[in-house]
Amino acid sequence: MFLNFTLSFVLLKKYSIIIMSEQNHNRTFSIIKAIGIILIVIGHSSIFTPLCRFVYLFHVTIFFFVAGYMFNDVEIQKPLNFFRKKIKRLYIPWIIYGIIFILLHNIFLKLHLLNLDAHTKILIEPYHFTDVIIKSLKVLTFFSWKEILLAPLWFLFGLFSGLSVFFTISFISKKIGKNNSEIFRFILVAIFMTIGFIEPPIKYLSILYRPFVIAGLIYLGKLYSIYEDKIKLSLPMALLCLSGLMIATYFKYNINVGAMIFGNKLIFLIISLAGCYMMLTISDYINKNSSKIAVYLDYIGGRTLSIMALHYLAFKLVSLIQIAIYEYPINYLAYYPVIPYKTSYWWVAYTIVGIIVPIVASVFYDKIIEFIKGKLSNTKVVAKM
Repeated sequence: MFLNFTLSFVLLKKYSIIIMSEQNHNRTFSIIKAIGIILIVIGHSSIFTPLCRFVYLFHVTIFFFVAGYMFNDVEIQKPLNFFRKKIKRLYIPWIIYGIIFILLHNIFLKLHLLNLDAHTKILIEPYHFTDVIIKSLKVLTFFSWKEILLAPLWFLFGLFSGLSVFFTISFISKKIGKNNSEIFRFILVAIFMTIGFIEPPIKYLSILYRPFVIAGLIYLGKLYSIYEDKIKLSLPMALLCLSGLMIATYFKYNINVGAMIFGNKLIFLIISLAGCYMMLTISDYINKNSSKIAVYLDYIGGRTLSIMALHYLAFKLVSLIQIAIYEYPINYLAYYPVIPYKTSYWWVAYTIVGIIVPIVASVFYDKIIEFIKGKLSNTKVVAKM
């Protein structure tokens, strides 16, 4: 078991801080990612509360917005280079995390971390050797594999596929539009997003429609990068956006990009814009006026993938505490993603642990690697002597 977890950290760390990273570090957008990942953890831990519905209105959209802002049109001329980077930053981590969690599946079962498949309501069985091989191969397809404790990583496929569609649209626009490429891109994004909003005849096909909507959300970030100098960020407007989001929450408006739940499409776009504007304003304000908080959030923003992938697993530590306090049966540990009782306040503990534990794991791994590198370096020096 120890070897399995050690192997996990060795393979994970290489990719734990590179998601949506950029050559020229933008601290405001790193802060946006940090707040975004905190909201995602809150959303997963505050189930059955208005807070969950509130953060689901815009928390994932933030990341697609950031990806659009970071999208460099220069890369349109280098398709192979663009997709090579995205495979390294999104597809490879997906494979690594997927295979590791498949290898740990039976251990998770023995530890009562798994029990019932939340999607199919079927009892989860141990994996035999053939199951491990088949499911590992399914990981390579990038969308047919599902491990419950890695459910949040649908985002990697969503971002990869959305960026692929957006890149293709941008590439075509550049070739056809030339001097008017932005107009063509706007039109094509609007067409594809409209198609994405149409309910597919077969429910399973929704996973193919979703990238069209995500491409539209990515374009929001790209538009902001183009017109950033003309868009003023103001706290009163951000408060107005917050009020609108709270009203939508009060009327129980549901949005879930991963599950293709948008409600009224116009309202969805308005809410997405409101959420992005609010987060931009808050992050910009923190960056300029609260240096200590900005440093901490910037640090969290650099480790979003680790948190995204490991916070469900980290939740189990809080579940153990609940089991001890309330004398729940041990099989409550398998509740997904959290024990669904007394969530009105336990989400605070889940969120703190869901953020801190993955970061600590990353830091712990850093120290191990530094130690190993130091030993190897000393060995080489002695060998040369």
